[in-house]
Amino acid sequence: MVGLSVSVVDASEPAIRAAEAGSVPEVVDVKAPARLPEPAAVTEVEVVGYASDGVIVECVERSGRLRVQVLSTGYHRDWSVQFPKGIREPGARYLVTEVRESGRGSFYRAYGDIRRLR
Repeated sequence: MVGLSVSVVDASEPAIRAAEAGSVPEVVDVKAPARLPEPAAVTEVEVVGYASDGVIVECVERSGRLRVQVLSTGYHRDWSVQFPKGIREPGARYLVTEVRESGRGSFYRAYGDIRRLR
């Protein structure tokens, strides 16, 4: 939001008495930190013919949308993976460095390098 301003006032009894006596606290202007730039969209990845260390994921079409799911063992097979949309292709398999469970659970996030498997 642009131009949003928030004020905080101490309306406690001691603060009111101090203000009536002429003691007013100094105004403090607090600025929000600058937003970090958005990461660049991924549109190309290296293609490899083997699966070394990492997690294998696959792009599938479900209800008209492209979703990514983990194929490697040890993961929830019914959870989706948060994955760059610019490289999703139906039926394509990818090797990612790792996937981590989201903070609220129920889906994974891909981390590290992403390579497409032939």
